[in-house]
Amino acid sequence: MSWKGNPTFIAVSILALIVSASALYMIYSHYAASPLSPATGGKALEFPSGIPALSSLGTAVRPETSQLYLEQEYSGRFILVTGSGVASAKADEATVTLGVQTESKTASEASRLNAELMTKIIEAIEKIGIPKDDIKTVSYSIYPVHSPKNYTQIIAYRTSNIIAVKVRRMDLVGRVIDTAVKSGANIVRGVSFGLSSSKQAELKSQAYISALKDAENKASLIAKTLNVKITGVRFVKEISYQPYQPYRAIAEYAMAAEGAKTPILEGKLTVTVTLQVMYSIE
Repeated sequence: MSWKGNPTFIAVSILALIVSASALYMIYSHYAASPLSPATGGKALEFPSGIPALSSLGTAVRPETSQLYLEQEYSGRFILVTGSGVASAKADEATVTLGVQTESKTASEASRLNAELMTKIIEAIEKIGIPKDDIKTVSYSIYPVHSPKNYTQIIAYRTSNIIAVKVRRMDLVGRVIDTAVKSGANIVRGVSFGLSSSKQAELKSQAYISALKDAENKASLIAKTLNVKITGVRFVKEISYQPYQPYRAIAEYAMAAEGAKTPILEGKLTVTVTLQVMYSIE
């Protein structure tokens, strides 16, 4: 039977066209409502403070929409500058990595001796004010010791147990090392200094404020030189953020001198922020 003039075929075709058109309209509506689309007037998003921020939120934006947005943002008269901010603070946390290694003719005996010493070390560290939750095992191993003359011959077994101790009081760092060594620790890998979460957030805020002031000073100098007036901020964009880099210090601990203390001096940690700021001018 020919499809020409068939009422059923014509009705189905019309229905398919309507469904396709509806789907296309829904897709267009989705993109048109994008935060970076012409439907928003091409305006940048704003921080709670009211300062607009040009940022990528992972929203699907068509190339032509994005291009239109950029053209609108970069239209008119403006000054575009970058500002850098740095903030530093002394470390308020440290991680001491230490442990104990034991050796015996049998693996079980080496393991038993190691467990006794490590238990003694941990108990001693807890007594000086370190919570048990801040003491973690980072490695544990048992391995054979071969004869230097005959590698196939096993002459002993070694057990190694390494722990990481988080110290939240800088005055306790040296005491942790000394206490552990006196209790039987024969491995001290070093101390890593860092910042607590609250201190990191505080430093980043300080760096942002410093970067904004730097950008403002640059823009003011340019505006004054060109004899123009700054009327507002169009957007602020983060170009880069460099968090602090933890640093390690190797402790020189005294195992022979009774009562000797290990000196540990924490240094400063720095974060850096670079921002791009656009100012409207007239």
